[in-house]
Amino acid sequence: MNPVRTQIHFLPSHRSVLRAFRTGVSLHSHTELSQEELSGLPRHLERMPVVSHFLHREMERYRAKTGQPVDFSRAYWRGPLDAHSAHELERHQIELLDLPAIVSLTDHDNIEAGLQLRADGIVADAPVSVEWTVPFEPTYFHVGIHNMAADRAPSLMQRMASYTREPSAQALGELLEELDADPNILIVFNHPLWDMRGIGHRPTVAAADCFLHAYGQRLHALEINGLRCWRENLGVVHLAQESGHPVVSGGDRHGLEPNATINLTRAVNFAQFAREIREERTSDIAILPQYGEPLYLRHLLTAWDAVREHPQLERQRWIARVFVRCEDGIERPLSHIWTEGAPRWIDPCLNVIGLLASTPMRTVGRLANLADVSVML
Repeated sequence: MNPVRTQIHFLPSHRSVLRAFRTGVSLHSHTELSQEELSGLPRHLERMPVVSHFLHREMERYRAKTGQPVDFSRAYWRGPLDAHSAHELERHQIELLDLPAIVSLTDHDNIEAGLQLRADGIVADAPVSVEWTVPFEPTYFHVGIHNMAADRAPSLMQRMASYTREPSAQALGELLEELDADPNILIVFNHPLWDMRGIGHRPTVAAADCFLHAYGQRLHALEINGLRCWRENLGVVHLAQESGHPVVSGGDRHGLEPNATINLTRAVNFAQFAREIREERTSDIAILPQYGEPLYLRHLLTAWDAVREHPQLERQRWIARVFVRCEDGIERPLSHIWTEGAPRWIDPCLNVIGLLASTPMRTVGRLANLADVSVML
């Protein structure tokens, strides 16, 4: 087995290294086909004190008026970009580096983006990929399954969905073994140290260790993530060193800012890239300039992309992209529920997000040099 070699390059400082590669690879980004759960929204907003304070105040007013709290667990949102637009956004960024692009779109538990690109003739060999939700012990993980064979992907997705609904160690082992048997597939443990369940850092690390111990031989790489802080990403690098895995990039784009991390490769298609990671066990990652901006501002920008209007899109208004699971079991967009307009507290909250995500405020954030990434520059 070849020794593991992971190299991280910071652009634009290391731009000269690009001449050594033939292709840029965008891994892990989302389209309007991803359902983004809102149950954890209040917890995530706690890291943005201004927004959190304002939202908490408005939630209390809503509770006092209606006698009921706002139930975020019944709601989810969809990103603003369709498969074609998401692919073009990622492709364009890589081509600005004078490299051809390979783009793997990974919606949550949904493979339709890659299949659509193929069916529409936009990208004949588009990877059919998914970010699979994998319940494990007290938490759950996300695993990127990249480049499944188009004819087998629907049946594989059905079985992965069955595991997500009814987890079992045997089913997980069998699925990972079958996926690993296809040399064209790349299996990535996405943001393994992100505490998505809210169980705490130490239990999350312990669960990740157990997951790697049980299934690590079927996982081909761990991911450093373009929307996670550098401290957490360094933890992933150390975790990969201990487990003997390469590290790959994962931008995790949900809005209109393209992925902040990509892979650089000498491969010309995804199957060759997968073999480069799996067999040669070598990975070159480019950290792009937007990662150096304050992370909380980048999260705010994603939130603003989610809630602002997009005149060029089919679902122009955000209330057509946020869905609620109603009491009758039917999922409806807010545009069908708020027939007389949104509650009064909504607009002030959106105005605060828009203000904080505006260009002047982002400029102030940059000057304040509050980015987590500052420790590596």
